[in-house]
Amino acid sequence: MHAILVSVGSMGDTLPFIIIGRALRERGHRVTLVGNAHFIDMFRKEGFEYAESLSEEQYQVFLEGQVNWSGARALKEMGELVKDQIPKVYRLIEERYVPGETVVASQGYAFGARIAQEKLGVPTATVHLQPMWLRSIYDPVGLPEWTPRFVPAGLDRLIDWVVDKGMAPPTNEFRAELGMPPANFIMKHWWNSPQLVLAMYPEWFNPPQADYPPQTRLPGFPILKVKHDEFASPELESFLEAGDPPILFMQSSVTNEAHRYFQTSVEIAKSLRRRAILITPHPEQIPDNLPPEIAYFRFVPLDKVLHRCCFHVHHGGIGTIAHTLAAGIPQLTVPMVYDQPDNSQRLLRLKASGFLKIGKYTVRRASRVIRELLESPDVAERCRLYAKKMAETDALDTTCRLLEALNEEPAGSQAPLAPLSV
Repeated sequence: MHAILVSVGSMGDTLPFIIIGRALRERGHRVTLVGNAHFIDMFRKEGFEYAESLSEEQYQVFLEGQVNWSGARALKEMGELVKDQIPKVYRLIEERYVPGETVVASQGYAFGARIAQEKLGVPTATVHLQPMWLRSIYDPVGLPEWTPRFVPAGLDRLIDWVVDKGMAPPTNEFRAELGMPPANFIMKHWWNSPQLVLAMYPEWFNPPQADYPPQTRLPGFPILKVKHDEFASPELESFLEAGDPPILFMQSSVTNEAHRYFQTSVEIAKSLRRRAILITPHPEQIPDNLPPEIAYFRFVPLDKVLHRCCFHVHHGGIGTIAHTLAAGIPQLTVPMVYDQPDNSQRLLRLKASGFLKIGKYTVRRASRVIRELLESPDVAERCRLYAKKMAETDALDTTCRLLEALNEEPAGSQAPLAPLSV
């Protein structure tokens, strides 16, 4: 089987596809990664075949939008990125498609993959890494439980109208070039493959809802496991060995204006009299003259470090949440952009975390939340429970088996994939 894995987002969007690609390759399959030019060196290092979906310049525009765009400008700029990306992804798949041998797994907003599925009959799975992409009127995150059903239903229709205004024109322009009819409800219905939708999180984190596409499967979180020889830091090991388990503070890789966040984090660690590790690829965000009990690193392998920490403060990215749950420690999310607030709200339901908006992230508030979570026996027990659930789930095996089953479907089939036999 030749698996073409398509990602068009940030590092947090790209890593799960690398993880899935590794698992598929270990099962003897050929893998091609389609992603942003910014990550091509990473694909090359992994030894994958690769192709570019967005240029480095377009990726930088995308990053700017994560932080600075809102409203009409966000729709306009994202529409332009979609317009450029659609034909490129479509052609990349068209050039590589061999009936009976090729399967595609693509992020939802790589619309070129969905068009290739419809036009060419390529077996395709839509991959949603975050729950927010599968909207449900039965599970309106952020609204009180007593909210009447017509309220989320009305909001859902409004979102469809706004999204279609920005995304439908570039999508349908390319469809027209191929002689295809227009699509609507772009990010509600159309972008989901009728064959298979992979929601890459477990049911206990976000249960499937009655209005989810029936072809949706929830394999679980794909966890990145770093090989020992891929990252070895004597300085990190020395720090971890030198005292009590520290608090780990980090922010999103796309956030380049987090100096105040890290300055506050240093003061929080001091107020709690805790050791701390600060993580960011942007060293200019880190305060000068850190005390000996606080260390800075550009990167740490979370699967090797978090279980040696006592607490994790971070941005609320879905992959970071998953790693922290696997480590069995409490966490505080301080979301800034994109899916992070939604992820944080869903995480709160597990009653093993805290949530502060970035404007509320002060020494007093954060210290109080961290102290309460660290001192709660109930939180500690729930953290152990979720770590056990994570250890008992093999999300990658399930994902690979689903893609293998998809590849065995009749050529050109658009029917939903049957459930896997256990």
